[in-house]
Amino acid sequence: VDTGTSTVQASATFDNPDGEVLPGQFVRVRLEGMKRFVEIQRSPYHGWNFCVGSIAEMLEDSATEVYPFIEYFGSRNTIFLVHYRNLMGGRYSFREALPDEGDMDFYRVLKALKDTGYCYGIDPDHVPRTDDDPKGYYQSYAYCFGYINAMIQAVYGEA
Repeated sequence: VDTGTSTVQASATFDNPDGEVLPGQFVRVRLEGMKRFVEIQRSPYHGWNFCVGSIAEMLEDSATEVYPFIEYFGSRNTIFLVHYRNLMGGRYSFREALPDEGDMDFYRVLKALKDTGYCYGIDPDHVPRTDDDPKGYYQSYAYCFGYINAMIQAVYGEA
């Protein structure tokens, strides 16, 4: 803890006795490992930047398998920010997609988050690049922010 800037630096470690994971490799975790991580030290300050796309990358069928993650971590108030990123494909073979073109139903994803009491930030993560966009990704980001705004109004505006 840096008292001068009020910042905290933290990290997570895991066993790698066989050296199978090399520095810089992306590590895919499982639900049980993520549960263990948040249960190590229960605190209102210990939780996730919950990237829906990163979770989906490790699933065989993200359209159905993402909800246990949302229910478990959302019901324990351990989701602090949501990256709203969709994918097409499954584990080891996927591509990033716009929110409404991927395999997951993002209305249902946001409804599941709301049902757990989630009420914090939602933002796009990375977005697909397009050749038509002079900057490569500005149009996709604009689309995603508009989509997120519409989903928030649709889901959180329900009685």
